[in-house]
Amino acid sequence: MKPTTIKDVAKKLGISHSTVSRSLNNDPRISAVTKELVLRTAREMSYSPNTSARSLAGGRSNTIAVVTPAYFSIYSAEIMRGIETDIIKTDYEMDYYTTRRFTVMGTAGRDVFIFEKILSERKADALISISGNVTGKGDILARYKKAGIHVIFVEGRGSWGHRVHYDNERAALTAVKHLVDRKRKSIGMLIGNTRDVESYRERLSGFKKAMKEHDMHADEDNIITFYENHIDLQKTALDFFLERKIDGIYVATGDYTAYRLYDEIIKRGLKMPDDIALVGQDNAAISRAAEFTTISQPMLEMGKKAVEIAARAIQEKDMNLRDEIFYPELIVRKTT
Repeated sequence: MKPTTIKDVAKKLGISHSTVSRSLNNDPRISAVTKELVLRTAREMSYSPNTSARSLAGGRSNTIAVVTPAYFSIYSAEIMRGIETDIIKTDYEMDYYTTRRFTVMGTAGRDVFIFEKILSERKADALISISGNVTGKGDILARYKKAGIHVIFVEGRGSWGHRVHYDNERAALTAVKHLVDRKRKSIGMLIGNTRDVESYRERLSGFKKAMKEHDMHADEDNIITFYENHIDLQKTALDFFLERKIDGIYVATGDYTAYRLYDEIIKRGLKMPDDIALVGQDNAAISRAAEFTTISQPMLEMGKKAVEIAARAIQEKDMNLRDEIFYPELIVRKTT
């Protein structure tokens, strides 16, 4: 059976095929009523976009690939929500890939493996990498450049590619300054895997720099590092801080971890900020619900910016690289 085309849907509805195409791509110029009618008719007629034909005709896949360490983390999910919000406004399809199973297995070069797969199968015209680091690992990015496939690193980096990143060092500086302004005498930090995650390394650097500026020490006595899936993280961390008489904590790993610590503080009958002050990181929904102080990171906007860079680079065939940085903002609530 011959597959249904856009022209078939247009003929059925008595409208132009360009209107059908724009409706399917969520073009803001088309009314919601028309979009709904087109989508319903397309489903009824079993229409599906022929991306392979478009690729053969134009040497393009009309696809933007997104590579992420995990789908389920608040951080990745929020960036991907920003990507999806804007990508549906374009003519591009979207494919997601996760390096999660390689992370769990401890396999080196996990990002490169996915990059190789996408390039060899010509699965995308651009690739957005979330928290990926592809440096000093062969010539994979040089080959992307030669193929004219743009790579956009969101909170990561490579030997070649666009960057959308966040001033992590300033985030830590802001957190420490706020705790000092709140008269905290001893400030601690909870941080994640700095070996593999660049943003954590930058926050750790900012924390140490801020502590030095305020004549406070920053070493193993007030910094606790945890690794993924630590079951008793909140108990272990709070015990660590209380034993050292720390009265101000910056949770640099994100608001979900901060909430776990927040909940443990409450369970032990301690008061915030009287007994201990808490600052999270990201301004995720959970921080707003629990009303704890945090440092914002505009993850949604960072995802949108990555799509903007990818779409413009593809359309204009512009190989000049862009570097976009976003800045933190202190959100003061009840825990400081």
